[in-house]
Amino acid sequence: MKRQKWKVSGKGLSRVIISILVTTLLLPSTVFTPKSHAASSPRTGGAFYNYGEAMQKALLFYKANRLGDLPDDYILPYRTDAAMTDGQDVGLDLTGGWADAGDGIKFTHTISYAAAQLGWNVYEYRKAFEKSGQLDVILDEIKWGTDFLLKAHPKPDELYYMCGYNDSDHGCWVPHEMLDVMTKRTSFVLNPSTPGSDIAGITAGALAIASLIFEETDPEYAAECLKHAKEIFAFGDKYRGKNPLNVLYPSGGYLDDLAWGAIWLHIKTGDASYLEKAKACLPTTSLGGGHTHCWDDVSYGAAMKIAQASHDEGYAAMVEKNLDYWMPGGGLTYSPGGLAWLSPWGSLRYATTAAFLAFVWSDDKTVGTASKKETYRKFAESQINYALGDNPRGGSYEVGFGENAPVHPHHRTAHGSWASMLDVPGFHRHILYGALVGGPNSDDSWKDDITDYRLNEVAIDYNAGFVGALAKMYDMYGGDTLENWPKPEDFRAKEDNLTEYFCRGWIIYEGFGSMNIMFQLNNRSAWPPTIKDKLSVRYYMDLSELFEAGKGLDDVQITLGEHQGAKLKGLEKYKDNIYYFTVDFTGTKIMPTEWEMCEKDATVTIKYKDMNIGSNKNDWSYQTLSGPPDYDAVSFKGMTPYIPVYDDGKLLWGEEPGGIKPSATPTKGPASSTPTPTEPTATTIVEDVNGDRAVNMADVILLAKCFNSALGDSKYNENYDINKDNVINFSDIMKIAVRFNYSY
Repeated sequence: MKRQKWKVSGKGLSRVIISILVTTLLLPSTVFTPKSHAASSPRTGGAFYNYGEAMQKALLFYKANRLGDLPDDYILPYRTDAAMTDGQDVGLDLTGGWADAGDGIKFTHTISYAAAQLGWNVYEYRKAFEKSGQLDVILDEIKWGTDFLLKAHPKPDELYYMCGYNDSDHGCWVPHEMLDVMTKRTSFVLNPSTPGSDIAGITAGALAIASLIFEETDPEYAAECLKHAKEIFAFGDKYRGKNPLNVLYPSGGYLDDLAWGAIWLHIKTGDASYLEKAKACLPTTSLGGGHTHCWDDVSYGAAMKIAQASHDEGYAAMVEKNLDYWMPGGGLTYSPGGLAWLSPWGSLRYATTAAFLAFVWSDDKTVGTASKKETYRKFAESQINYALGDNPRGGSYEVGFGENAPVHPHHRTAHGSWASMLDVPGFHRHILYGALVGGPNSDDSWKDDITDYRLNEVAIDYNAGFVGALAKMYDMYGGDTLENWPKPEDFRAKEDNLTEYFCRGWIIYEGFGSMNIMFQLNNRSAWPPTIKDKLSVRYYMDLSELFEAGKGLDDVQITLGEHQGAKLKGLEKYKDNIYYFTVDFTGTKIMPTEWEMCEKDATVTIKYKDMNIGSNKNDWSYQTLSGPPDYDAVSFKGMTPYIPVYDDGKLLWGEEPGGIKPSATPTKGPASSTPTPTEPTATTIVEDVNGDRAVNMADVILLAKCFNSALGDSKYNENYDINKDNVINFSDIMKIAVRFNYSY
């Protein structure tokens, strides 16, 4: 079933803002030799890809969509806490869970579907996850989902079904970390007067499955999940009706969901009444053959489990009627390259989940038609191989896996825009490993385009069945997972060398003892996206000429003009004749969310009372200044490190006089950020030899003594080879000394 999307216009801009999908770097991934030619019909199977790696990465995708309080040492360096106000409007803690897709709304319906499907994967192929070293990983991920489901059920007859608001969320293109400040996080509840048997049934199923798979490792948690599963199912069964959501995820019905919850409760408890309830909700005459297991229709999965639990031939026939429809010649459209194509919206999501069902059915020798099992298995293998690269374009549809993988998925956090625009920047800053994109059209055509959410959306339901099918492929063919992976640097796209925090400066007017400067403070952070409200910049002045003429600080007037939340702090001494004034934006939020929020401006006029005395040309911060201002929030023009940026008074970016640069200090959370580590340059290494943050003649003398060893490297020649003869010699050092006396 299609989920609805929206197009909106931003303030002063014409741009499409929708929901979600991510980026990717292509990594060599295959242990087996990939076969990437087109198939005229579905493959018969075989070991063509590294299925362990594909599964490992497909699981990692879920971490990119986590909301809530993330660990300090979170494996994704571009993510931090997000949607931390969820539930506050109703006095509850509803944080956690997963964002649905590339957007930021949180649906209990799709979280339950994904958690249930991931749990079903473990239920069927636990040994494969164990052997690959991914069992703890998938259990931890499932628990992240089910922990939220437990929170969403504060009372027996209450179940919260959504956090967020569609128009608000789809009206901006911001990272998940910015949801609280840019979107409405409204909480919506089901209760006896507002029933939702569909959501209740699927949630009960997810928690029943969790009680099964956690019994071995965490029996107390398994018991808690079972308790809630029973209560939620009873609530949904007693107060019947569809949930009121009529956008994004409007439900097609609720009987399939009740059947789903009931059969898993039967499998867990052995209570025959649940089996009878499942059959009553899903009689053998009710199942059509033209779809597959998905968030809005779990009847196919429910029928399969009913058939396996009861060995009822009627239900077995239902299952095979559906699977037969998916086989070549069964009625479903097949692309020329062999994709079983159901829908233009997330075609691979359906094909890979149908493959999972085919695997599960072919594995069970106790029920169904034995002669069909091999056909079902070969079909399933063909669909997974298609997704991994066995298709006409010879490309993977899993981000960060295989050859020609997607690099422009529709995912806001992976993209990393600071201006709420799908084309800013023109690449994805983060690699969204493991995300399965929507997939091709029925003719195998596909374009790697962030704006095409139909073909390039990613979502928690897309990956769920895919992970299970990959586990089966791994079980059959192996393929090692990657060791010591990922490292923080693995997530950075090769194009992403962008500066996150910086000041742009321009001269608006200069002459007759006066200069007017525009300062523009920028926050384009994405590692992680961070709100800053204590930022400031400093302009460093050299007042030597003023003091030599017998004048003082009172002979300089510094005034604040137009600004967006700034305060001006007057001249303070840095060292010797160098002073600075501060343009302080403390109390003003600067954040990577949209054009008007990612940058803040202020104009300052510097005026000398005696226009014949005093010049700004020898100021440290005057370097590289030009004009006129560039107001484009996409551009980096005018960025100057000589007007340093400070966070709560600590140097964050840029250079103080003498080349003093910030040191990296790891921090966490939406109120702070980790500066990108800066490699020491020749300036910081050799100019301040004494380490006293002041360059003086003692430094120069020590520098002269050690130049033969310390400055012989070509790294320093560029900075200190004043004669440009490719040799650092004593005459260069002396000229440096003269320069120091002049500049410092």
